[in-house]
Amino acid sequence: MESTLTRSAPVKPAADSEPVERPPVLAWLRGQLLAVDVCIIGFVGGLILWALLGMAVPSARIYPYDARYAWAEMPAWSLVIRLAEILCVYLIAQRFGIYYHRNYTATGRKPPLWLSIANLIYVFIPILLLPLVFNMLGAFISGVSGVPGVQTHPAYDPSAHYDHAATYWDLWLKDADTSLTGVYPATWLRQFHAPWNTGLLLLCYLAYYVSPLIAVVPQLVKRKWRRVRRCAAIYGGALLMSYVGYILVPATGPRFEGGFSRWIVDPPGWFATDFWQRTLDNAEVIRWDAFPSGHVALATVALILALRYHRKTGLGYLPFVIGLPLATVFLGYHYLTDVLIGFGFVLATFLILEPAVRWWESIWRLPEQT
Repeated sequence: MESTLTRSAPVKPAADSEPVERPPVLAWLRGQLLAVDVCIIGFVGGLILWALLGMAVPSARIYPYDARYAWAEMPAWSLVIRLAEILCVYLIAQRFGIYYHRNYTATGRKPPLWLSIANLIYVFIPILLLPLVFNMLGAFISGVSGVPGVQTHPAYDPSAHYDHAATYWDLWLKDADTSLTGVYPATWLRQFHAPWNTGLLLLCYLAYYVSPLIAVVPQLVKRKWRRVRRCAAIYGGALLMSYVGYILVPATGPRFEGGFSRWIVDPPGWFATDFWQRTLDNAEVIRWDAFPSGHVALATVALILALRYHRKTGLGYLPFVIGLPLATVFLGYHYLTDVLIGFGFVLATFLILEPAVRWWESIWRLPEQT
């Protein structure tokens, strides 16, 4: 079995007369946490600290408090406790995962069944926990970081029917789309709606939800643990970067005008388009997840990882990802600007995040073929 977490330079025991040299804090952390751990613990821990700071210093916000978004809030202590629970669950799974690799994968010994199961939980638990964090971002944004009121934009129309989650950035992004193209793509494309194309593009849109499996599972099946950890860190880090975008630029998407019902495909598309659109809308707790397009960014990241490490899986996923950018605008979920910035996040992922992941884990001896 391949070694994935063997130290690159074991420290020799010091003589009795020599003082024991303690490793620098950063080196110690790199030996205790994998890159995916840094991303998740750092992000969730940062939200907790920011929420605690907000309780002590109410002005520690990006945008001033606006009571019209109070419907999304939850008590600050409740938010902190829930985030802390998620963090504690992850930390427990993380320690079992590190123990598994350090004591069994690295030595070639066969692990006990319970520990193998614990390691699989460690691999998959971000897929379960990060959506919980996502669902609490609405409460965090409204209560801690702030939402810029739609009424603060110069183009605000008091007589218009805006969604209750509409923000300043929605009007700004609409103007940006119009300036880029000369039309407002989200409404201009509706003239081309037909049951066949809305149905097919909805399938592309739904394909986003399997993107974490596309990124990680092929490597897991082959027990390529180095690639599993790298793919998990790259995908997870990109996902959390999109969450940062939601906090900095909270926007609802084209649905901010007229509400969700206005954007339901009519006539209904193939493949139960109406059912899936209503199901997704009912399941969506956070309403400020338009900028950037996480669908485009994360699906593209997963595609690149799949093409790099498991070409057949990537080629099977490719047609859906090709249609996804159009689907997000065509179905009224995102602005064109969201999509373009989503591709920018993909570039940042592979130009900045991936080298950082490689450096963080370079303290371990990770053979190239594992």
